Amino acid sequence: MADAAAVAGGDWWFGNLHKWPCAPRGSAVLVTRAADRDDLWPLIDSWGAEEPYPARFDSQGTLDATSYIASPRAIEFVEREHGWDRARATMAALADHGVAVIGAALQPYVDAPVATDVGMPVVSMRLLRLPDGLGRDRTDADELRMRLLDLAGVEAAFTSIGGVGYLRLSAHLYTEPRDFEVFVERAVPQIVAFAERRRIS
Repeated sequence: MADAAAVAGGDWWFGNLHKWPCAPRGSAVLVTRAADRDDLWPLIDSWGAEEPYPARFDSQGTLDATSYIASPRAIEFVEREHGWDRARATMAALADHGVAVIGAALQPYVDAPVATDVGMPVVSMRLLRLPDGLGRDRTDADELRMRLLDLAGVEAAFTSIGGVGYLRLSAHLYTEPRDFEVFVERAVPQIVAFAERRRIS
């Protein structure tokens, strides 16, 4: 990760580690080669505050150290068991398969292409457009998530961009192709019914 900022084409690179590297929630990393990095200070002035960057971030009072201990091991585990190149390729292929399966089920109910180009590479996440009227804002997207959980027993993520609702599809090494088929069977009929009720109300 030492070259992450350089590879990304920036002076600073920040990323959460809880999703793809399987680290504990709240784990993140900041990588920089920027000359002004010594001007970056923790929000909490605590033990080691006078240490140089990045050591001044290592001791934050009574902060739980689990993420510091577990994150490197989680990253090493994926590398050892799968290799990151293979893991990324597998996740991307699974995400593309999910788009094909779920997209085909939703397309008859959407007046635009379901698969959405977000304009930047996101290896294992995709956005699928929802039927018109669903997910018009963040509150509506969250309500759809809760209704699907209650009525179909499906945990899904939805978002809203510019008044348009999207299913936020993601895939990991534990995802199976059958998971997308189950989503189509259990969740798509509910989504279509919600959209129809919204249309006639």
